[in-house]
Amino acid sequence: MTDFRFSPNPNQAHLINWQPWGEPAFSQAQAENKPVLLAVSAVWCYWCHVMDETSYSDPDVVRIINEHFVPVRADSDHRPDINNRYNVGGWPTTAFLTGHGGLIGGATYLPPDQFLAMLLEVQKAYEEDRHQIYEHAQELLRAKKEQLSKVQAGPEISSALVDRPARALAGAYDPTNGGFGEEPKFPNAPVLAFLLHLTRTRQEDFYRAMLTKTLDSMAASSVFDSHEGGFFRHCANADWSEAQWEKLLEDNLNLARVYLDAGLVLDNDDYRQVANRGFDFAMDQLFDHEIPGFRGSQGAHSDYFGLPLADRQEKTAPPADPSCYAASNALAVSVLLDASVKLSRPVLGATALSVLKTLDGAAEAGTLSHVYDKNGPGELPAFLGDWAHLLLALLSAHSHTAQESYLDRAKAVAFQIIERFFDEKNGGFFDIEAAGEGEPEPIGYMQVREKHLSENLAAVTGLLKLSHATVNDDYRRVVEATLSAFADSYREHGEFAAVYGLAVDLWLNPTVEITIEGPTEDASTVAMIWAATKVPYPNLEIRPTLAEDLPAPAMAHVCLNTVCLPPVTDPDNLASSVAEMGSPQDGPFENIFERFTGL
Repeated sequence: MTDFRFSPNPNQAHLINWQPWGEPAFSQAQAENKPVLLAVSAVWCYWCHVMDETSYSDPDVVRIINEHFVPVRADSDHRPDINNRYNVGGWPTTAFLTGHGGLIGGATYLPPDQFLAMLLEVQKAYEEDRHQIYEHAQELLRAKKEQLSKVQAGPEISSALVDRPARALAGAYDPTNGGFGEEPKFPNAPVLAFLLHLTRTRQEDFYRAMLTKTLDSMAASSVFDSHEGGFFRHCANADWSEAQWEKLLEDNLNLARVYLDAGLVLDNDDYRQVANRGFDFAMDQLFDHEIPGFRGSQGAHSDYFGLPLADRQEKTAPPADPSCYAASNALAVSVLLDASVKLSRPVLGATALSVLKTLDGAAEAGTLSHVYDKNGPGELPAFLGDWAHLLLALLSAHSHTAQESYLDRAKAVAFQIIERFFDEKNGGFFDIEAAGEGEPEPIGYMQVREKHLSENLAAVTGLLKLSHATVNDDYRRVVEATLSAFADSYREHGEFAAVYGLAVDLWLNPTVEITIEGPTEDASTVAMIWAATKVPYPNLEIRPTLAEDLPAPAMAHVCLNTVCLPPVTDPDNLASSVAEMGSPQDGPFENIFERFTGL
């Protein structure tokens, strides 16, 4: 898995003397007094392909790089740790580093002439002003460490931390085209998930209008592949035109989940069909039965996706990334298990459990890797995001199958997450493990163990669910320290802090559990599951207990901790039954046990 990945189209980028990230490359740079040229690309990235085919294939560029730089190439999907630290604004990234890994500067795509000029400028500066360059690189590293120091526990977690991201989201909304921000326009699934959460729980027309405008606009635009299903990564223009033809597994799983739940909450079958098409894309184009696992992406081949349907059918679809990634495959487990019951597609559930067996088998054997393929796990250890999504996948499997073995494994994985990544001093989780005793000091920015909001919130969500399932408040204390650590810094993410607002809302409201018992794929069972999805309570745990021999109609059991209401058999009464447990605005259900004294 260490082979360099270049554009699938003709190019000469392989003529550059690329090295993988590691001590040998930087030792060479120090010995030869050369700067390091770090190229961060991605197999799905259209402009990365163009960079290979143009700038990195230009004979003068190749000569200058080989003579005056130590070229290092990293794949963004394989090495998100490197990408997170050195990406200078997008893909492809070309970053110039000192021999010790300090950042000098960089750019995204540059055509050959501009790129050649930049190479010559960096070469000259490195030869003439190396001392000043090193001082500047040290200042950037100090600033990076100082930024991380701001992420520490302290502020109290309150409902204001839900309201502020909601206001930021509203401020970034595009009322003309739907979506958030200007061009390029991304169909940001985590932001949409928070908007859907607000629509469901607050029952306000304002949020509903934002959600429907955005989902309608996206589904009707070029960002949605109406022929083969799934969404492209983004569009060049604010009106969702000129799609960049890149399809990522993670994006499509999250978007399919949003469309599915929006279809149920808003009674919109069109949204459910968009979700179905998204799952079809993942199963048809990305799932590898031999592994089993989902490939990470389908490449940006405009010559295929830009063709009319009739011409497309005469050509083979672009190949998928041969690699699988632990985090996105664990995400697939959670999403597909949920979709299997909401869409009555049991094959999705069976697929999810087969993927989970591969992932958790590796975790139990101590070989969980961020990257794996048909030949097994890679050499790169798993990151926080991989472990956090595995925890969520195991909890989803426990919820959908009621098998205690999944809960046991979830507890074991939670232990690994806390042991390897949790910052006991300041709260929050680091993205990578600390260097082991006797290991060399990490290179450059790899010395800084970062705390990424999205990965932390995946861990938080998993630990909250585990705390509920095990009745263990130790997990909640870790969650509280983590959410508190980001209470001052989450604003820096603008509308992308939506995931923080959603996690805080889960924290502030005790879990109401809805267990649904009914015949598999029976109409009454499906109706009850759909009704549960619509319930306007912030923190729901829906547990489907389905079997062919269970009697119809399906029934739902609503419980808070050890208090349960009488079974509900009419889906129309489910929301009112949950409301009997209390209102989230009343605080932590302080009167619930008084009302049910004697039960």
